[in-house]
Formats: sequence, C-alpha cells, structure tokens
Amino acid sequence: TLASEYLYRGIAQSNHKPAIQGGFDYAHASGVYLGTWASSISWLSDSADISAPIGMDFYAGYKGSAGAFGYDVGVLEYYCPGKYPDGFTSPNTFEGYAAGTWKWFTVKGSYSFTNLFGAKTPDGDKTRGSYYLDATGVFDVGAGVNLTTHVGYQNVKGFSDASYTDWKLGVSKDLLGLSWGLAYV
Repeated sequence: TLASEYLYRGIAQSNHKPAIQGGFDYAHASGVYLGTWASSISWLSDSADISAPIGMDFYAGYKGSAGAFGYDVGVLEYYCPGKYPDGFTSPNTFEGYAAGTWKWFTVKGSYSFTNLFGAKTPDGDKTRGSYYLDATGVFDVGAGVNLTTHVGYQNVKGFSDASYTDWKLGVSKDLLGLSWGLAYV
C-alpha cells in the first residue's frame, strides 16, 4: 500500500507524509490465522532523538461464525525496532482483541497487556490495561463503491487527558487492478 499518510486510531504516524505498507497473512480452513504487517513511521523520531523508522505488527487469532454472526479473537504485538535513548519506555505493545460482525457492521474491543505505545501516566505509572473500542460499518452504495463509517474510543488507563474519540468517513473502489480509497478522519 502507498498511503498519503498513515493514521492509526485517528492519530498520524507519519507526520503528514506518505507511508509505504505491506503484509503477509496465512489463514487455515479451521479458522486459525497468523500474519505480519508493517508501515513506515515517523512518530517516534518526530518527538525525540530516536531511530525507529518502521512499525511492525505480528498477530494470530481465530475467526469463525455462528449463523449470520462472525467473530474474531486474537493477539497482536506492535513492534517498533530501533535505537532508543537510555530510560526511554518501549513503545512496543501487546494487545488482545475480540470482534463481532453482523452483515455490514463490526464491533471490536482491544485490551493492552503492556504499556500502551510507551505511554506513562502523569505520575509515571504504567498504562497497562488501556483499551480501544470501535464500531465500523461498510456499505455497498452501488457501482462497486463502498462507504466506510467508523467511530472509536481510546482509553489510556490512568491518563484521561490522553484518552480520545476518533472517527472516519471514507469511500473505496477497486479500479484498474488496484484498490483506491479516500477518507476524512
């Protein structure tokens, strides 16, 4: 993927610059899956003397369905390899997630088992136990165009000033062998 900017949970990860992204997945017929995904990032080096130009995701889980209801449970490691100054809190984050889908609507919850992207509370405490809740709807509006709506809430445990709500309204279409998308976030 070539993106005009990498946004994650509504926050810029590439400082209003393009990002290159890609990944590999394996899904077994049983519903078990695993994969990796990576993107160029700049959010760490934008705020400190840090060399960490890539963010990588490693994930595994299980997808299944019960009638018209689909479900997905798994774990995800956000990993930012790089060179960090002494005393810097690692941005690497390990989360668990569960999602449910009915037709065009998905609700998902993610829970952080570690500090959330290196964040600490104003008192210097850990942010383990932070969570993200989101709802996404994808609607076929005809002519191969999909409309995507999304709202999410990031709770940063012990740091209410860092907690926030994000949203997205976008369209996408497959054309000329590529997937094209435009969104307002």
